[in-house]
Amino acid sequence: MKNYSALLVFAIALTCSTNSIASNGKEVNEKVIKSFKQTFPFAEKVDWQEFSDRYIVHFKDGDMLSVIDYDKEGNFLSSKRYYKEDNLPINILCRIRKKYSDKKIFGVTEVATENSIDYYVKIEDDQNWFTVKLDASGGMEVIEKYKKQL
Repeated sequence: MKNYSALLVFAIALTCSTNSIASNGKEVNEKVIKSFKQTFPFAEKVDWQEFSDRYIVHFKDGDMLSVIDYDKEGNFLSSKRYYKEDNLPINILCRIRKKYSDKKIFGVTEVATENSIDYYVKIEDDQNWFTVKLDASGGMEVIEKYKKQL
């Protein structure tokens, strides 16, 4: 009976510490926590923000920094992920490499909603910074161009 009591105390402590890690001490709806934990069981540095109509969670998953918006019921609304070129889907990487073979990819911001995923790829050459927006349907356009200070 003594071992059973110790096991029960350990299980309760583990559950409490898991919830406090996931929510950083903030009161986050259990549906949202459950949805998040099922999708990102290895998330680190988790930080929640609560708004009147949604929750936003910032976290690190592997080598990606991510931000996800959930509604109050735990449904995905949108996300942003920040990463290097090696995490780009092959088709997107091939398209940008073909068009900008003489430039270096600096980083990627991926913006996803229920209906679309757009990739904002920051590239550079010796004189300029560019942001190229690509989408899954084949669209590609330069949306920013800045001269570097030399």
